[in-house]
Amino acid sequence: MKKLIGILFFATMILGGCDDDESNTNNTTNNTTNNTTNNTTNNSTNNTTLPEYTYEHTGCKDQLKSLSDYEFSGFECIWYSSDGEGNLELAHINAVFNCCPDETLGLTGEITVDNGTITLAESDNEGMCDCLCPYDLTYSITNLETGSYELVVNPFEGAIEIDTSTVTEDIVCIDRLTEYPSTCLSQGARGCYCETEEGCMAGDGYCLDVEGSGYCVNSCDTTDDCPVPELEECIEDANMIKYCSPVASAQ
Repeated sequence: MKKLIGILFFATMILGGCDDDESNTNNTTNNTTNNTTNNTTNNSTNNTTLPEYTYEHTGCKDQLKSLSDYEFSGFECIWYSSDGEGNLELAHINAVFNCCPDETLGLTGEITVDNGTITLAESDNEGMCDCLCPYDLTYSITNLETGSYELVVNPFEGAIEIDTSTVTEDIVCIDRLTEYPSTCLSQGARGCYCETEEGCMAGDGYCLDVEGSGYCVNSCDTTDDCPVPELEECIEDANMIKYCSPVASAQ
């Protein structure tokens, strides 16, 4: 399932590129700044080949309806995949930024590798609109020394452990269910406002009441049917209708 997610996600990014998408190729150097290629700093020693990375991002996703978008609506996630040979793919899915990033700088993403820590520095550079929306930011890192790393990126509170010495793929999410409209990807998707079940996922979802407001969530038979089982559990309401309920600790 996770491998399929990764394939679908990067296929969407490659095939679905729009005029408002942006990409950059970045050469990693030691303590070099103010380059037009947005060079990343690498403070590791004794490396004969320094890491390089490419970066790209979608436009505002509030009108997208692809499979991967629908699957993770209402969540913010970090997906990663390592081939065990120094190549690492990263995706920050549904990262929330201003609807109108700075006209000159745009939505920027930079990587720093330092003493076993990979840091993503992302910014809308003081966006100009009074609204927020989700974006996907993706990175492809090459020539990375294999080993154990901690990935640090806002707003995830703890570092994400990644072992690049093995073939591995995983996704880590945080729940944004009640943060409408910034994580509502399309009408009726998870995290969007609702009044009845008919308004959620073409009638296949569930309208969950949270402190007097209705939010769409997925229906289920078991917890494994939920988009992110680590953050949800399949429970039954008073009418014996099953739905994916957010785990309290994930809110």
